[in-house]
Amino acid sequence: MNIVKTRPALRLLCVLAAGVAAASHGAAAIPPAPTSLAPANGASVTVPFTISWTAVSDPSGIVAYNWQVGSSASFAPVVLQDSTSGQTLDTVSGLPDGTYFWRVQAVSGAFVQGAWSPAQSFMVTAAGPGEPGQPTLSPTQGYPTFHPFESITFNWTAVPGAATYVLQAATDPNFPIITRILFDNIPNTTMTFEIGNPEGNYFARVIAVNANGIAGIPSNVIQFSVFFNNPIGPPPALVSPTTGSTLTLPVTLTWADVPNPQPSGYELQIARDSGFASIEEDDPQLNGPSRTVLSLTSGTKFWRVRSTQGDNSPTTAAETAFSAARSFTIPAAPPTPVSVTVVSNPLYSGNTTFVAVQLSSAVAASGATINLSSSNSTAAPVPATIAMQGSLAWTQFQMTTGQVTSPTVVTLTATLNSGSATAQFTLLPPSLSSLIITPGTLSGGAQLGAIVALNGLAPAGGAVVNLVSNSAAVHPPAVANVAPGSGSASLAIPTSMVTANTTATVTATWNGVTSQGHVTLVPQQPPTAVTLSPTTTVGQSGSSFATVSIATPGTTDDILQVSVDNPSVVTQLDSSVLIPAGSTRGGINIFTNPVTTTTVVTISVTGGGVTKSAALTVTPTAPPPATLSAIALSPSTVAGGNTSQGTATLANAAPGGGTVVTLTSSNTARATVPASVTVAAGTTSATFTVSTAAAAAPTSATISGVSGGVSRSAVLTISKTQATAALSSVAVSPASVTGGTASQGTVTLTSAAPSGGFTVTLSSSQAAATTPASVTVTQGATSATFPIATSAVAVSTPVTITATGGGGTRTATLTVTPAGQSATLTVTASGRRGESVTSSPAGINVAVGSTRSAPFNTGTAITLTVSNGRSVVWSGACTSGESKTCTFTLTGTATVTADVQ
Repeated sequence: MNIVKTRPALRLLCVLAAGVAAASHGAAAIPPAPTSLAPANGASVTVPFTISWTAVSDPSGIVAYNWQVGSSASFAPVVLQDSTSGQTLDTVSGLPDGTYFWRVQAVSGAFVQGAWSPAQSFMVTAAGPGEPGQPTLSPTQGYPTFHPFESITFNWTAVPGAATYVLQAATDPNFPIITRILFDNIPNTTMTFEIGNPEGNYFARVIAVNANGIAGIPSNVIQFSVFFNNPIGPPPALVSPTTGSTLTLPVTLTWADVPNPQPSGYELQIARDSGFASIEEDDPQLNGPSRTVLSLTSGTKFWRVRSTQGDNSPTTAAETAFSAARSFTIPAAPPTPVSVTVVSNPLYSGNTTFVAVQLSSAVAASGATINLSSSNSTAAPVPATIAMQGSLAWTQFQMTTGQVTSPTVVTLTATLNSGSATAQFTLLPPSLSSLIITPGTLSGGAQLGAIVALNGLAPAGGAVVNLVSNSAAVHPPAVANVAPGSGSASLAIPTSMVTANTTATVTATWNGVTSQGHVTLVPQQPPTAVTLSPTTTVGQSGSSFATVSIATPGTTDDILQVSVDNPSVVTQLDSSVLIPAGSTRGGINIFTNPVTTTTVVTISVTGGGVTKSAALTVTPTAPPPATLSAIALSPSTVAGGNTSQGTATLANAAPGGGTVVTLTSSNTARATVPASVTVAAGTTSATFTVSTAAAAAPTSATISGVSGGVSRSAVLTISKTQATAALSSVAVSPASVTGGTASQGTVTLTSAAPSGGFTVTLSSSQAAATTPASVTVTQGATSATFPIATSAVAVSTPVTITATGGGGTRTATLTVTPAGQSATLTVTASGRRGESVTSSPAGINVAVGSTRSAPFNTGTAITLTVSNGRSVVWSGACTSGESKTCTFTLTGTATVTADVQ
């Protein structure tokens, strides 16, 4: 099997594959083989030419004919194949000179393939005037030796009259259909794709196709290879800046493309030292030979680039060597704003956009506050200040514009260290953008959908858009109301039945601006029949399929209305059924609700003034048997003389009158049970008491239940004496929290709590943390948890939590920290090269093989994400196991290791 990735994504050629009959129809007859008519056996032809055959019949009708062309009488391999929708002729093109064989088969209305006609030969001698020309395929870009998953680019000459092109690649120079890679409908003269497997030596060719679907003679054949061990090309050559340059941010670094540049293929590294031991910026998966760096600390930097060219093993990337390194210097002057950028310009009232602020160099590790102002705070409100995170030189914020009634120019200004930068943008009043009507072609009488869209958002009071139709068959509402603050409104447009194709235009108008939507209504064909399969179904999650038929195939899709006389029984039923153009049948699924008595519902289909119906019988669901599924004991170990609670559980709810479960004990001297317990109607369980007597030595008893012929049991352990429980420990988790964040305490006993439980008194040494007065460990349990509430503190405060019970006292310490306390997160990435791990909020961007640290506030929710869809084994502060992402709350300085698989 070939694994192929494409750019751009193009649909693959397909051929009708019939042969699977509907499960409810049973075996169906096999249609007879057609008789080949033309070309005659052994005939010489020029391409394009017509093949034709006799029609055949079947009780279910004939829906298609499949034909094949092969290079041998055994059709090994098949080089061309296609289908017709019942027509008995087709056009063959795109064959080079040579001898070929062809055959045809019928496909019945029951979707059963018939026998193939006998093979007939023909000889292609030349290309006729109806075919487009032959393109010339150039060698692959860069070189002919590629790695698996390396992008391969093909270029060819344009052919006059060609509408699209077909590219074929295969390890067999005959390009057999079953194993070749094929892309069609390529609109231009270039194509890029990747081959994952199999490795091998490949052949490629391209074919021109005109607007009538006629294919020309294939191009010349070129060869290339795909192997893990193919050679790797040279590294990129650095272009700018030159070594020793002194630069202010932003800095743009450029390099020359490698011979076969890859999408997301470049990796840029910027380090503080020439040995790249301290990497400040690692940017993998870059497109194009340049990178603009927005944030760098001051000092001398060294940079280099390499390229990834697919894979050199199933688990490792094929990477070039790094380029020779260059250096540049970022001066240590105080940072000032270099630019303010409004991402969208112009804007419409109510729109939201990002505004970016770029500084000349990174701010100190403690961060900086940038002052902002707007020349029109009503039209463009901005915060008075924004924070630039430490060691960064670029940030952005969101701005939501206000409402204006005329075009308004606004100036935004950012100021820091006595320097400033400005940006101007134009804010426009909201206006009508579009009226979209779907679908574009519809059967008259069906309902259209429409969306009125604005540029920007509607002002206070909303937008009242007037609607009018130029056709009496299309009935839009008089107005569409776009709610205040909304950018669009959806509406339904009823239509009337028509007797001929009718094109209608609906015009929307608001504030002097108009937009139009168009639709073509076609006459509905009346339904000829509605059949259900099955005709009887169970109400509980039951279903049926309705097939709707019309007399003749239409040239456009036909939509007929569907209704049901008892909608409470039908949980899902489409309001219309689509019969595709060229077909006489369509279908809809019917899903039903549970019923208590047998109910008949009528499914009706209406179109062209005719209604056809079919009856569906819906039956109640038989209740499943209420058999015994389990006997459980809690606790399963008791001291002699104490009791345990037993639970009898059924597989399904008990019927009316309930279900009796007979109970027995294997050791009545030490454990006794009632003779039976009754599970009430409609429920699935009932409890009973197991009484025990003192035992001289530890013993056990098997408690059994029987119901519906099914027996289940559980073992009760009876200890010699009841152990004396004592307080063992008290613990808190987490042991450090931000003020206002809750923690949880746990008290643990030396043994199971006695009958009536074990009460532990609780207290706190500081008001920063409070506990309940006590917590009780329930009978038979050895621990219990209790909540610890905290309040805000100005400084880090240790709190002693004290637990006292059974004459013993235990303590634990909880540290309450101030909100916003700074902490450092360190992330180390290992594993698959070429990947990286980034954080949200921003601060961490670390490539595999590197470590990156960044400051965050404690209490911050951190999300770490790998750069592609591969899974990661996380450790350290991340405890989410193996997944693409990990989210945790930073409570203090922490480390994370990400092993990219």
